[in-house]
Amino acid sequence: MSDLPRVCVVGYGVAGKLHHRLLEAAGLRVCTVDPDLTGMPVGVHRHRPIEHSPTVADMAGPVHLWSLCTPTQSHVDVLAQVLNRDPRARVIMEKPACRAQDVPRLLDLLERHPGARVVVMNQYRHAHALRLLDDLRRHHMPDHPVTAVRVAFSKDRRPDMEAGRFVDRDHGVFGYEWPHMLAVASRLLPPDAYRAYVESPVEDVRGIVDEDYFVTAARERAVVADGVELELYSSVVGDAPEDTDVPDWARPFGHSTGGRRRLAQLQVGPALFTAEMDPVALPDGSRLPGNTHRLTAQLPNGCQETLVNDSPMDNALRTAVARLLGDLPLPPVDLRPVHRINALAGHFGHARATAAAGRLSGGAV
Repeated sequence: MSDLPRVCVVGYGVAGKLHHRLLEAAGLRVCTVDPDLTGMPVGVHRHRPIEHSPTVADMAGPVHLWSLCTPTQSHVDVLAQVLNRDPRARVIMEKPACRAQDVPRLLDLLERHPGARVVVMNQYRHAHALRLLDDLRRHHMPDHPVTAVRVAFSKDRRPDMEAGRFVDRDHGVFGYEWPHMLAVASRLLPPDAYRAYVESPVEDVRGIVDEDYFVTAARERAVVADGVELELYSSVVGDAPEDTDVPDWARPFGHSTGGRRRLAQLQVGPALFTAEMDPVALPDGSRLPGNTHRLTAQLPNGCQETLVNDSPMDNALRTAVARLLGDLPLPPVDLRPVHRINALAGHFGHARATAAAGRLSGGAV
């Protein structure tokens, strides 16, 4: 037991609890610190700064790996504390890496600590269901190009927000599921097409602005390389009656637990290939078992369904741990998603102080 790597999870919200459970299941010793805990689970500690993070008997010794699961606005502050304790720390950061205004400080920290190794988590980069979706497309329509990539990730966060859970007032809806959707787009678009999209100016985005929660629903459209249409849609308030921008292609797919809908779709000639990511709703209102995803191929000669059991979060964490603890080559921290969601939120910034819930047209905002 004493030879097992030691991990400290910082933050014990939804993400922190999930990291804690999966890292323990991977055979690591896990301690969690959180200054705002109301309970005291075994191995979890509160009101202690990172540089003096407590250890229980079986956690004595150095921390080999840190997992940062605090709200986005505190990521850089916590990372600075970790690097102050250990300039060569191995760190997993939940997405998004930080706010756009924190990017210079993050880059400065990384430059001043060249021995540190940082991975920004985004589980959908590690979703086997998306690879299988593209495999289906290649198998059934090998001679047809992809003409559209569509992604819709929504969750009704109102109960969480009203209960005081993290509210992203810097980015609104763009700070929650949008980084996940960018990861999905990066898996389904050719690398050059994704790069051209994420680095291009925002041209067509529409959304609902709320006086309390900033942008609560938004839809972006873009045309990328070779005329491929890209469409991204997200909401943190379910399908609000005033939100007529809910894509028609997404409406037939029901909401599951917590008002969630997580869809990725490829239009390929006369065929449609759709991945419904966990949690997947069933017609009677129940859901498929956890970590079960449904792939649907609507083909000219009929429809085929495939169920896939896979945990993208588990995949992503295990990959990050292997790379960090094994000193394997790491890609540089990709801050393009941070800049993209900041640019999208910027289209609605002028309405922040004055708008009650209402519709705005994005392109001219």
